[in-house]
Amino acid sequence: MDHVKTNATAMTARLTANLPWICDQPWVVDFAEEIRELVHTVQRITMTQPRKELLRGVTCPSCDSLTLVRHFPGDWAAECALCPSVRLDERDYRSSSRARRRA
Repeated sequence: MDHVKTNATAMTARLTANLPWICDQPWVVDFAEEIRELVHTVQRITMTQPRKELLRGVTCPSCDSLTLVRHFPGDWAAECALCPSVRLDERDYRSSSRARRRA
């Protein structure tokens, strides 16, 4: 098992293989937060943090503020700078954007 501790590829493969089991565990939310924190730490150390771009013209569905941002490079997720629980995927963002243009 020592090779798993020192080999990122083996660790990733092991986590991926056990993903269905991991997702069913009561501690999965805490685990996801730990992974998120590790990613941010690595990005800060390697100076590869994604930049945030303000998404103009679409309000947050929770606070109605023009505070949605998107991280580049990265997945297509918009999040509110004020409401940490608000995350939109590309489909949700485009739907909100279209609804705003019609109003």
